[in-house]
Amino acid sequence: MPAKSPITLRMVYELVQSIDARTSRLEVTTGGLVMTTDGLVATTNSLVATTNGLVATTSGLVATTNRLVEITDGLVATTNRLERNYDRVDATLLVMKDRMSDLEQRVASIEVRLEVLTRSVEGLIQKVDVLTDEYYSISAQLKRLEARFDRMEADRLERRVSVLESKVSELENSGRN
Repeated sequence: MPAKSPITLRMVYELVQSIDARTSRLEVTTGGLVMTTDGLVATTNSLVATTNGLVATTSGLVATTNRLVEITDGLVATTNRLERNYDRVDATLLVMKDRMSDLEQRVASIEVRLEVLTRSVEGLIQKVDVLTDEYYSISAQLKRLEARFDRMEADRLERRVSVLESKVSELENSGRN
């Protein structure tokens, strides 16, 4: 074993000074660490507050997203109903188109028949006009004939009445005898 050296007061003093210097440095370092830790705590508290805000915002976004999903589902249902209605309207329009085509054919047929009838009526009107003219001509001629025959008939009737009167007179005379 090595020989023990005597501990001197000076050595103890230097050792205490060394320990004191180290302790001071440790205190300064610890003070810095405390300040750093306090800063980290403050930063952590700020991050916790920010995280809580983010959690609240995220919860709001989730609620909004859920509401948007409900709205989207409603829009999808409405779109499906509109599509079914569109299909029904489309089918109805196809039926109406067929009916319109049939009606157009009927109208075309009626127009042809109407044209034929119009020509026939125009021909009949011309014939009626001719017949009307002939009627007036015949009526005028008949009136002239009636006037003439009325005079002749009156003369003939007068003669017949005279003949009858003479026969009645003869019969009366022969019946008295």
